[in-house]
Amino acid sequence: MDTRWQTHEVTGQELLTADRVTLRVNLAADYRVVDPLRAVREVKDFADALHLALQLAFRKALGALTLDALLADKVAVSDEAAAEVRREMAAIGLEVGAIALKDVILPGEMREILNRVVTAQKEAEANVIRRREETNATRSLLNTAKVMAENPVMLRLKELEALEAIAGKVERLTVHNGTEGLMTDLVKLRD
Repeated sequence: MDTRWQTHEVTGQELLTADRVTLRVNLAADYRVVDPLRAVREVKDFADALHLALQLAFRKALGALTLDALLADKVAVSDEAAAEVRREMAAIGLEVGAIALKDVILPGEMREILNRVVTAQKEAEANVIRRREETNATRSLLNTAKVMAENPVMLRLKELEALEAIAGKVERLTVHNGTEGLMTDLVKLRD
């Protein structure tokens, strides 16, 4: 009898979650025979016994959860059922190591619905970020406006920067009344 560590897989296990969503899961468990005599005396086929124990324990544990809870923490779910499987297998001479919930496979229509929900959530998050940035930009403009209202020299500097930006984009600029007239006519400051 081989007493080395081996892997046993349960594939395509269908189950119904607490919120009545049908899904399939794939499980994997590492095991080894530690008591060969007990393993052949207690059950006809210890690999079949392990398979059945994994199926039942995980069907019970996962069936008690909603789909959201299952998808949120797959690792914790496998730990709940793992202790039960280890106890049962120890009674027939097997040591069970790591047990993992490898895959959660949703039916096509449920996968589409879930994808739409995730897309809507991400769009809402992006919208919140966009609104937050717009609010920050508006606040910044308000602060700039307050500084300029209190300081006419700062306003003149901003006007010159704007004029420089405009002048850089036009091919030819004709100034009438000199630069003093241009600046006075361009923007008139209130006293």
